[in-house]
Amino acid sequence: MRELTLEEVQTILTEGVALARSKGFPSTVAVVDMGGNLRGVLRPEKGRIANPDIAIKKAWTAVALHRSTAQVRDIMITTDKFGHGLQFTDERFCIVAGGFPIRDEAGDIIGGVGTSGGPVDLDIECSLVGMRKLGFNTDFADPLAGAPMTAKDKSAKAAKPARKASAKAKK
Repeated sequence: MRELTLEEVQTILTEGVALARSKGFPSTVAVVDMGGNLRGVLRPEKGRIANPDIAIKKAWTAVALHRSTAQVRDIMITTDKFGHGLQFTDERFCIVAGGFPIRDEAGDIIGGVGTSGGPVDLDIECSLVGMRKLGFNTDFADPLAGAPMTAKDKSAKAAKPARKASAKAKK
């Protein structure tokens, strides 16, 4: 496993901030290493003072849980998911979209990026623009998508066709 280079960190930060500024937002971008330690943060003029902390938390969350913060939100706020309530266990968790893990060529997580300060869709794009420029993979599949289903999942899946059949019978 390799580390992010200083040049890669700088590119991710500057490309993200440049995109936000081009859209009229003073968004902050942060990059952490594979251990969640801050490698860099860039807050432009007029950026809100809360943005650096939020961007860092988004990047940290993506590294800690090996998925985007949008995917983290789904597993933490949905009561039938394994991570329900996990956001209350560590104050560094952020369940707002805009944070992504950074993987090297071998697929190992070598860092994370987070952006805060614009609309969620822009935060997402600002986090990804520098990664794309550097050739990092920006396809983020759910790491548990191929995981075996729990008994609860199996019974819920089995109940769906039964519900559809009974709805058709009523017609």
